[in-house]
Amino acid sequence: MVVTKEIKELITQAATVSIVTLSNKGEPHLIIVGKVAEVRDEDTLVFGIFKMQVTQQNIRDNGKMQVAIATQEGGPKGYRLSGQAGIDGEQVLFKVEKAELLL
Repeated sequence: MVVTKEIKELITQAATVSIVTLSNKGEPHLIIVGKVAEVRDEDTLVFGIFKMQVTQQNIRDNGKMQVAIATQEGGPKGYRLSGQAGIDGEQVLFKVEKAELLL
C-alpha cells in the first residue's frame, strides 16, 4: 500500500491539491484542484473534472501524473505522489505508484 494512513489524513487536511501532467512534448502542466473526491482501492485517488482540458489531453496521451499534497495543520507536512492516471467519465482516476515525503 503506497497511500498510507498518514497520507490519507493529509488528503483530508489539505486546502488544495496540485496536479502536474506531462505533454507528449515533455512540457509539464500544473493545476490546482480543490480536493481529492475519494481514495479508492487503497491507492487510487479520484478527482472530479472541472474544465481541465489540457490535463485531460495529457492524461489521454501518456497518463503520467504527479500530485502534491501539503498542509500546515499540526506543523508543515507534504507528499509528492507519482503514478498513472486515466479518465473515467467525469473523473480522473490516479493510481499512486510512489510517495515521497516533501516536508
